[in-house]
Amino acid sequence: MNILLAEDDRNFGFVLKEELEEMHHHVDLVGDGVEAVLSYMEHPYDLLLFDIRMPRLSGTDTMRIIKKINQDVPVIIISGSAGAKELSDSLSAGACSCLAKPFAMERLVRLIEQCDRTPPPDEKGDGPSHSHLAN
Repeated sequence: MNILLAEDDRNFGFVLKEELEEMHHHVDLVGDGVEAVLSYMEHPYDLLLFDIRMPRLSGTDTMRIIKKINQDVPVIIISGSAGAKELSDSLSAGACSCLAKPFAMERLVRLIEQCDRTPPPDEKGDGPSHSHLAN
């Protein structure tokens, strides 16, 4: 799976990238939302994994921009300090799940699998599902 990871904590980003690549995913790591939008416009990705709080453009705002390009791309929002309203806003904006830091890699792997299996909203006939709030 091709994954775009936007994470402003470079150390955490590199560790997460390495872990996902060990699971045979291809991961591009960028440091903020603006870089994520630019990278998405150049490359197709199967999944987007965004930190909610980043410089220049938040994960939620980044997702909103990319969803205008491709509303069906699955997005998982990760956060170390976001409040319930921010996470709820992310889910309402189209994230398939939100995950609180710190988290076990097994939990992230399950969410990636769930997002990958979730059909686009028009295929389900009932709009997007926002039922995944993980911790």
